[in-house]
Amino acid sequence: MRYSGETVDAALSKGLADLGVGRDQVEVTVISEGRKGFLGIGKKPAEVEIMVLESDDQIDDQYSNQLEDEITAEIHESEDEPAEDSPKDETAKEDESVDDAVQAVGNYLDDIISQLGINTEISVTVDQRNVYFDFDTDQQGLLIGKHGRTLNALQILAQACFDKQVKRRYRLILDVGDYRERRREELQRIAADLAERAIVERRAFKLGPMPAMERKIVHKTLASNKHVKAKSHGNDPYRYIVIAPKFK
Repeated sequence: MRYSGETVDAALSKGLADLGVGRDQVEVTVISEGRKGFLGIGKKPAEVEIMVLESDDQIDDQYSNQLEDEITAEIHESEDEPAEDSPKDETAKEDESVDDAVQAVGNYLDDIISQLGINTEISVTVDQRNVYFDFDTDQQGLLIGKHGRTLNALQILAQACFDKQVKRRYRLILDVGDYRERRREELQRIAADLAERAIVERRAFKLGPMPAMERKIVHKTLASNKHVKAKSHGNDPYRYIVIAPKFK
């Protein structure tokens, strides 16, 4: 599909927002870089052609179903566990080192990812109460999934596994090739672009379902914009954001 805008970046942002996909999930061809013209004469918009990579949808459906089964099993296992009322057992759980838990989670993730047919190496960094798992793989698209769905599902599993072993609260973050940073920048661009369109066109725009950490990025990006409001609707994992103009 083709999209136009004042600049190539503007046309691209408009297309990504309309299609509800990320930059790493499409192939972009620049049709025209546009022309400013002289005194408005001869002005032409920039135009791009965006093609969503079909393989992402197929792969994501296959792997996401497997991961959803893992998550369901993980939740049921946690619910079925008997209460630990033995002081000795409770103390042992509290004393278990973070390093041991990190190692266990790493092995757990490696097993799941291997079953999905993905080859990867995992490096871990512990920074205060954050634990970062970085994956080095040639199959980034498979591990990330559509809209980061596969990676986010793995993060839920990893957090649940870690929380079982360590009582202190740590936040686990899974990343592939700086995807989290690229996604953050992408969401900021999309939020800003849709906010501008909401003001100009005087209508609301709905973003696709996003996990809490991504919704937080959108809300933070638009927090200082006095002309629009961003509100979350629905329940996880289908909770989404609507960006609407503020009418006086």
